Amino acid sequence: MDSIKQPEPASHPSDSQLQPAEEPLTIRSPGDVLAYIPHALGEWPSESLVAVSIGRGRLGPTLRVSLPGQNPGGLGQYAGMVGDYVCSDSEAEGVVLALYTDAEWPAVDRPPHAHLLAAVGERLDGSGLPVLDAWIVGPTHWRTILCTDLTCCPWPGRSVEELRTGRIGAEMVYRGSAYGPTEIPEPLERLLPPAALSAELQRYREDPGRWWDPLAFTAALAAWDEVLGGAVAVGPERLRLLGVTLARPALRDAVIVAAAADASTAWRGSRATAGLRAAGAKAGPPAAPPALPGGVSAARAAVALDVWRRADREAQGLNGAAAEADPLGPSGPREDSLGGGADPAFGAVLLGHTAGPPDWGRVEQLERICQRLTEMEEPEVRAPALSLLAWVQWARGRGGRSMRYLERALSVDPDYRLAQLLRRFVDHGELSGWARRGDAAWRRPSAA
Repeated sequence: MDSIKQPEPASHPSDSQLQPAEEPLTIRSPGDVLAYIPHALGEWPSESLVAVSIGRGRLGPTLRVSLPGQNPGGLGQYAGMVGDYVCSDSEAEGVVLALYTDAEWPAVDRPPHAHLLAAVGERLDGSGLPVLDAWIVGPTHWRTILCTDLTCCPWPGRSVEELRTGRIGAEMVYRGSAYGPTEIPEPLERLLPPAALSAELQRYREDPGRWWDPLAFTAALAAWDEVLGGAVAVGPERLRLLGVTLARPALRDAVIVAAAADASTAWRGSRATAGLRAAGAKAGPPAAPPALPGGVSAARAAVALDVWRRADREAQGLNGAAAEADPLGPSGPREDSLGGGADPAFGAVLLGHTAGPPDWGRVEQLERICQRLTEMEEPEVRAPALSLLAWVQWARGRGGRSMRYLERALSVDPDYRLAQLLRRFVDHGELSGWARRGDAAWRRPSAA
């Protein structure tokens, strides 16, 4: 393999990218590519296909997709999805494939998942992108499948350990990169017991429909916005409030949008606030949001409401004219479908299809909060918190980690709708729009 360079940090989309290095990393061999892949992804792939495009002497996007054992769409759909992603790199001149599996490779001419690799190769070749090489990486050895000559490519292949300890691995560690296993941390053996709630929060817990009240919804969103911005430390009382709010799907989805975009987009995009938005220009002062236990003060919630209503009027171009009431009314729509909302921008954020990048700093703060919420014993808190963690990983393009959070969420509540919907996305290899674009993709911070 001719010498090629590690990609410039901002030139291509990737599952995750490294922070800028002073000098590009020189890749000279198949082993170098395989040693680089887990650093690009942030994890050692498991039962996955990784595709890396190559063009203009540089590595391009790094795509990791779970093997289609749970994908009902068949090899054709799977190969099409891989091809569509790789072909989105306008500079690609070819592609290399690495299939990570624990499946047995009994003989050199009988590689595991041969039909899958053939289907992907045919799809790429039909698009004008030849497969330059394809490797299978097993538990202990790796080897190309394109050469069956044992004199030049000995059986069973080269040691996987060499990939971890070789030149590229050492250089990446020197530059501050590190990667972990695909597995996510297991829950604590001792979950935090149910905390005592105030009488008011207990009423919201017993009847999550109370969050459909637009003023209560506004106060809850203001509490989330404050912590997503890192303005305050999240103490036990605030954490209990945040956990209770996740029981209402409309509010849970608004939290996602508030993290990835901003609270104003979340507020005006949710159907729960339709009544306040419709009354935006009516005479008389609006009713004030309540001061929720553990939340922001009533005065602060009122300020947030005023800011969001003004932003809504500006966005809609109302200039003082009353907004039309949501036809679905206060009874609300189905709340279990990603992408639902009164504003198309709301759904675009949930699906990762915004024109610009999300606010990855606020998304990271959402991740921290949800990790704390998963330590609670209440299933009505843990299932949505684990699902939100799965969404964070899916938005970053890390399907393997997303799936593991989804498995945990569904073990808590097998019928939790958001987890079921996200699992379909991951099973079909559907990536967030952000993960496909270099200007929006999440970049994994280098280890300190």
